[in-house]
Amino acid sequence: MIPNLSKIGGFFEEHVEKIILVVVGALCAWLLITRVILSPNMVSYKDKRVSPAAIDDQIYKEAQLLRQKQKEAAQEVEPYKRKADEYAALLDSSIKDVDTRLWPVVPYVPTAGPGGSVRAGVYNLPRIPDVNGVDIEHIRAVAYVPMVEVTTEKPYDKAGNEPNDLDLVTIAANFDIAALYESFKEVFVEDVDAQWADPCLAKPVFAAVQLQRQERDSSGAWSDWQDVPRTRIDPHKRLFQIVQDVKGLPPGGLKVQMLQFDYKQVQIDLLQPEPYQIATADEEWYPPQLHREFVDYQRKTVLEEKRQAQETEKADRSRDNTPDTGSNRRTTTRTRGGAGGDAYGGAGDSMYGGTDGRSRRGRDRTGDRTGTTGTGYPGEAGRGRGARGGSRTQTDTPGMYDYGMDGMGTTAGRKPIKRPAIYDVYDKYDTMRLTRLTDFAKLKEPLVFWAHDDTIVPGKTYQYRIRLGLFNPVAGTDQLSERDKARKNDVILWSSYSGVTKPVEIMERLYFFANRVRETDKAVTVQVSRLALGRWYSHDFVVQHGEIIGEPLEPEPEKPDRNQPGGAMGGPMGGPMASPMGRLTPTAFGGPQDRANVPEMINYATGAVMVDAVVVNDWTGEPTLRTRNYYDMLYSFDGTNINHMPVGSTYWESKLQTAFSHIARVQREPQKPFKAFGTAGRKQRPGGDQMMDEYYDEYNMEGMMDGGMGDGRPLY
Repeated sequence: MIPNLSKIGGFFEEHVEKIILVVVGALCAWLLITRVILSPNMVSYKDKRVSPAAIDDQIYKEAQLLRQKQKEAAQEVEPYKRKADEYAALLDSSIKDVDTRLWPVVPYVPTAGPGGSVRAGVYNLPRIPDVNGVDIEHIRAVAYVPMVEVTTEKPYDKAGNEPNDLDLVTIAANFDIAALYESFKEVFVEDVDAQWADPCLAKPVFAAVQLQRQERDSSGAWSDWQDVPRTRIDPHKRLFQIVQDVKGLPPGGLKVQMLQFDYKQVQIDLLQPEPYQIATADEEWYPPQLHREFVDYQRKTVLEEKRQAQETEKADRSRDNTPDTGSNRRTTTRTRGGAGGDAYGGAGDSMYGGTDGRSRRGRDRTGDRTGTTGTGYPGEAGRGRGARGGSRTQTDTPGMYDYGMDGMGTTAGRKPIKRPAIYDVYDKYDTMRLTRLTDFAKLKEPLVFWAHDDTIVPGKTYQYRIRLGLFNPVAGTDQLSERDKARKNDVILWSSYSGVTKPVEIMERLYFFANRVRETDKAVTVQVSRLALGRWYSHDFVVQHGEIIGEPLEPEPEKPDRNQPGGAMGGPMGGPMASPMGRLTPTAFGGPQDRANVPEMINYATGAVMVDAVVVNDWTGEPTLRTRNYYDMLYSFDGTNINHMPVGSTYWESKLQTAFSHIARVQREPQKPFKAFGTAGRKQRPGGDQMMDEYYDEYNMEGMMDGGMGDGRPLY
């Protein structure tokens, strides 16, 4: 029987909504069961599948169980049993049937001593010589200060620098390095059996330079000794940190540390660290003794230039008072040529068609004040007369030889000239400096080493001591004798401390001076002086009760000093810069860099507030007492403690009077442009022009002609 398809189709057509509802209901029931009741977000916890709701219950039950166990008594743990013997037995059984005669014999290992370290010999520690000849010097100048941290990857010259005021104290001392090598050789080679002699241990390696200082307080007592850190420009600050115990060494231990320090340049940087690059025109860094010689030379040079300028002006005035006749004009021309004319004749400019004596005097007068007369050679007043007549003064020291016109180019016409004193400083410095070619083992003279302190505070007083340390090559081993066994972990063997240096007092960088008082309202005129970029600036402030003394101000432009050489064209600094030999530098006359050493703002703020000005009547003078009547300015920094200062320089204490006189004196000196970074004065020949080069080249050539190489050392 064939079903009626039309009836089936009609059935579905009549009940299609119900069928869809049934299908949808079944699908929703499946989703409810699988996605809600039986959540798919099951997690594994201790080999079980639990739902998010059940995991909290499981953890809570375990927490309760742990809390219960904490209250129970502790259970004994099975003691550890040594397995080394069992392991060795297993290792022996694995090769018991092997014929060891077929293989090389295992090398003999010496018996381990106490502590398990191999005992290779018995050594005494070497004696470290004493440090002596300690010296100290303080330099205040403008230096190039790094703006970022200096490291080996970013050294001083690449770290970015700016000129800034710097107080630098250098402490130098002598060390008998020949005795040091002898001591190391004695204990590690000569005083032990031949089998334990070790030349490698007998090579000393410097490990540390320890600088310590004391600070004097207001009562005059000295503080405890404090270590002075390495300078900001030292690229090896981290490497040079002192580690005394072998357990505190960085990874690699003593051997790696000694390999790092044994590099020659590292040893040089440790013993003779480089100083700051000085920007001040008339200042250079040298070790203490040599720096004093350098300063003395600078002082004598300035005095000589002033003396020559005074003599020249006196001669000019005497010639100006002479009647202007024809014969006198010829005489004047001859004299001017001889005293300061051209180097090759006594007639001065007349050799080349010069004008009358009056115009020549005008030109020569400018040159005379700078220490140069006609030829341009430094310090050559009377140079023309010497060339003409064969006479010469002690100031004629620009080169090694002087020639008269008649003896030009001949040995007979050559007269030796004393070597400039500044070269003695250069030579002494080159002698004591260490280089990569220096062989420490061959040094016979004492080693000169030094350290710097760039952390000093202006206004403080310090004294220092220094010592030198070397690596203990057998630190951390049992190779020491019973005498020194207690020091087996000492990484550094120290010398004794040097003697204490003389105290060095650091001048303040800010002073204020009560000069005058206005009696009507007791307003006090206070001069505030501030050191900024190597120059003292002063400004007068009129302050009354409750007013702050000083405030930041822009520097006032300086007027050119026409009494100074080149003052009319020297720009705001007042004149050209002269080298130590008296010559003018090419950058002296104005120029864009003349204001590089002028601060944009000068901070005259003292932080003090004037409280009052009171009249004081007291007694002074010994042995005869006399009365004094003066005003005393009262001021305070914190509003609690009251300080006082007499009004008027007559009543100031001697320390304040000295500071005032010093500031007044240095403010009168002309300001000079800064030196460029990396420009060390000792590396440059004075004058730096072609004529000076010819003099020094001639000196070296004459030395070779006499059978040698001059003085055996370079001039620069």
